[in-house]
Amino acid sequence: MFRKKRCCRKRSNCAVGYFFIAMGCGLFLAYAIPRYVLITLLGLCLIGAGVCVIVKK
Repeated sequence: MFRKKRCCRKRSNCAVGYFFIAMGCGLFLAYAIPRYVLITLLGLCLIGAGVCVIVKK
């Protein structure tokens, strides 16, 4: 009739899995794509982040 509430919920530890997936993708991109392309993409991401910050203000 009465359900006991669990005081501690078990959480699946997905953060470790996401970390390894991100590391694998990063290593793959580092070997597959030349460095100048990665630097260009990083620059474009930083410009995009800057535009987003300016628009939010």
